[in-house]
Amino acid sequence: SIMKLNLFLLCLTGTVPLTLSTAAHTYHLIMTPMTWSAAQNYCRETYDDLGAVESFNDWLRISAEALRHFMIFPGWIGLYNNVTGWRWSLNNVPLKDTALTKWASSEPSNDGDACGAIDYLGYWSANPCSLPKSFICYDSTFIGSARFIPYNFILLNWFGAQAFCRQFHTDLASATNILENNDIGNRVVFLFSSWFGLFRDTWTWTDGTIATNLPWGIFQPDYVFGNKECATFTVGMYYSGTCSDEYAFYCHSTPPLRQVQIIKLQVNSDVRVFNPALQSFILQQ
Repeated sequence: SIMKLNLFLLCLTGTVPLTLSTAAHTYHLIMTPMTWSAAQNYCRETYDDLGAVESFNDWLRISAEALRHFMIFPGWIGLYNNVTGWRWSLNNVPLKDTALTKWASSEPSNDGDACGAIDYLGYWSANPCSLPKSFICYDSTFIGSARFIPYNFILLNWFGAQAFCRQFHTDLASATNILENNDIGNRVVFLFSSWFGLFRDTWTWTDGTIATNLPWGIFQPDYVFGNKECATFTVGMYYSGTCSDEYAFYCHSTPPLRQVQIIKLQVNSDVRVFNPALQSFILQQ
């Protein structure tokens, strides 16, 4: 085959490593409707997990599995909106590991708002990360309340503010106790709010991998009509759905890594490398 011939030529030039490992997700469409959580439990008991689609090749494989079953309806995959995954920018400390939470009423909104702001009263809110806001930096070279440095007249999005604080100070400010929270809130302009170091990743695969560049359907994910925190795969596109709804679902399994031994040769004679007998001998080793 062409693959074997390419491998053969690479062996002769000495440009391949000693082993090649190949592994990919195999997908299994289960037609029994279940909630997202029940589907995940089934997949973890029977295969590896609810289907994670972490590469273009994975997307091709799950699409082929859907096509094989003529599946044109939604099916759960292992993608969810990680609404509880709030953490601090400084040292990536999970919010659940700290003693303080001070969300304003009806916050966090649990939609697409994934970056935290603090108001002049010290209350927190979730906001779209792209909003331009003032921000509060933290500088570890100072002590006490002087560690929190406000930039009330520079407006940046959350990631821009984080980059600024890391460049000129230590990081965005973290409020891990009530004293720190009060110090930070006191630096916010009256009636306004400023970025600080609280944020979360939004859509996440069940193995904890952050999902990026997803092929969402039109107007997706839907944060308008209800809490749609789990994702379905439908004809190649992703759609957010209510996790308690029941759909068919895709599990994935990962075959064991296949180790391919490579022979490295040096040709010191005038024997033609395309000699069929020589090719056959090498490929059989």
